[in-house]
Amino acid sequence: MKELSRIECSKRLFEENASSRDVVTWNSMLTAFVRDEQIGAAEKLFEEMPERDVISWSTMISGYVQNGRLGEGLECFKQMREKGMRLNEATLVSVLSASAQLGLLEHGRLVHSLVESLNFPLTVSLGTALIDMYAKCGCIEQSKLLFKNMPKKDIWTWNVMICGLASHGIGKEALALFQRFIDEGFHPVNVTFIGVLGACSRAGLVSEGRRHFKLMTEKYSILPEMEHYGCMVDMLGRAGFLDEAVQLIEKMTVPPDPVLWATLLGACKIHGSIELGEKIGKKLLKLDPTHDGHYVQLASIYAKARKWEDVIRVRRLLVEQNTNKAAGWSLIEAQGTVHKFVAGDREHERSLEIYKMLEKIGIRIAESGYSPNVSSVLHDIGEEEKENAIKEHSERLAMAFGLLVTGAGDCIRIVKNLRVCEDCHEVSKIISRVFEREIIVRDGSRFHHFKDGKCSCLDYW
Repeated sequence: MKELSRIECSKRLFEENASSRDVVTWNSMLTAFVRDEQIGAAEKLFEEMPERDVISWSTMISGYVQNGRLGEGLECFKQMREKGMRLNEATLVSVLSASAQLGLLEHGRLVHSLVESLNFPLTVSLGTALIDMYAKCGCIEQSKLLFKNMPKKDIWTWNVMICGLASHGIGKEALALFQRFIDEGFHPVNVTFIGVLGACSRAGLVSEGRRHFKLMTEKYSILPEMEHYGCMVDMLGRAGFLDEAVQLIEKMTVPPDPVLWATLLGACKIHGSIELGEKIGKKLLKLDPTHDGHYVQLASIYAKARKWEDVIRVRRLLVEQNTNKAAGWSLIEAQGTVHKFVAGDREHERSLEIYKMLEKIGIRIAESGYSPNVSSVLHDIGEEEKENAIKEHSERLAMAFGLLVTGAGDCIRIVKNLRVCEDCHEVSKIISRVFEREIIVRDGSRFHHFKDGKCSCLDYW
């Protein structure tokens, strides 16, 4: 007979003792399902509970958040508040985590206001969650202020702040904070160096990156993990040290993740290294033939070199593998609602107004001297068709909607799942100047703060 698992034993015991159940035993079973990542079973149990207390709600919310079901976690929190339930610290930390991951500043601010109105003490875990939320929602100055005023910090508070500065491209400040962290007697862990090396990568601080990688391995005896190598390869590749990046990958003591080669492939595109890019691209197609991104990257390299026959060949391979390019999307939070756009989207209820605003944007930026950069469009089609393709990218639609629904001078905040393309980056700079707006975009790589025609990344991303 098959031996029952611990969760199955718990479930059997729970079911056999129906008459003696109370809210504590219900919560214990709920917690067991959540820890075992059986969210469906947890949901069913939660619905069946005759009585729910703050622990029940908090367990369900944290279960959703830990399993990546962020929207459902936030909805559960909304229902909890509507029921008039008392909030606890664990609930607030979980909801702040969901807000941070989704980049929902309005929601994060609501939670912060609840913390203050309910006179919650700014504990280490709550303060760290707030710092993380503001950093991931684009408000790095608010993160810095919270960090400065926190009465007590632990190693994770410092790590979150270092990583937050890194994601905003504030490299030198991140390195200075790391030095303070060391001076105060903290011992770095692997996550600390992901932040430090990420800061060096995003700010192009190559010599500092090399030095800290050596410090990590030699002084602190931290074995590099895939994320550390990823930061180094990205840093070296984007700075043009392609051969050094290849050597680093080849010297790794563990088999390189395809993501590392894909990172280097992206650098080959930036620097127009066709020969190395082709070599890496072919390697990636063998390593991971079902990943659409590798085909797209290689096709982009050929497209930049105007080698259209090779573009067609690679895209044919993509079709034969029965895989498609991952759809880019952009989120914008407005008036308490999250709005999601994909390229060419016409599903939004205000779609007509959005496309009229796009036309207005097009006229204003053209008057300002904008000329489209269509290098990111892979197809061998006419220039006019390419221009139409890029002007309907998801972040442009989100930006147009933002201009419609926010007040004059208000900041527009957008979360994007993919790396912003060169043309959209240039357009965002021009829009920030022409429409006198600050635009903050969190893409798949970093934050971009567009203001007065410039970007915080200094065109290095």
